[in-house]
Amino acid sequence: MTAPLPSPRHFLTSLIDSIADIQTVPVDDDAQFNPPNPLRHLPPSARPLLTTLHVLFPALLLPALDLLDRSLVVSVLPEEQDEGAKPSFYLVRSAASSSRKTFNAFSAIAPYVVRLESWNCSCANFAFEAFPAAGRGGSIIPATDVDGLCDDDTQGLELEFGGLSFDGREAGGVPCCKHLLACLLAERWGAVLGDHVVTRRAGREEMVGLLADT
Repeated sequence: MTAPLPSPRHFLTSLIDSIADIQTVPVDDDAQFNPPNPLRHLPPSARPLLTTLHVLFPALLLPALDLLDRSLVVSVLPEEQDEGAKPSFYLVRSAASSSRKTFNAFSAIAPYVVRLESWNCSCANFAFEAFPAAGRGGSIIPATDVDGLCDDDTQGLELEFGGLSFDGREAGGVPCCKHLLACLLAERWGAVLGDHVVTRRAGREEMVGLLADT
């Protein structure tokens, strides 16, 4: 008897966990003065994992890495939080707004708000993925199914791909966008991509203002 296939959420979580364990190979002293793209210094064993992620998200992975490469991802933490604590939320600027040719026209565009634990992004693409139109395979989970989950089912959901959402627990995919994927990779794979994230500490009133401007 063959073992049952893992749920989409479990498979994606396992894949991200494996990628998070990848470390870059040491670089020479000359390269440290002009840091190269860290993805160029990954061991050969990383290629199958990243290729799998690219196959699963062919339209998201490269744009997500581009957002990190341009330092367009900002992690927002409360001023009183200790070092190493997880951000309260992320702000991700549009790649188009950072272009020199379009900076004046798009500089007023508000950044997108990303929350990994609740698995949500304020961009339109995520809304279309999370709430697909009729005929695209979207479904609504009955309230009885959600209410019937025990503590063991919900324990540790914050570490899973999909956060606290119920998408992908049995069937169907987990909605995602390039902003969510960029923030997830930056947080889970911080040893490689963490330096590409801008950290911002803010007080409670300032954090409210940041969210109000989005």
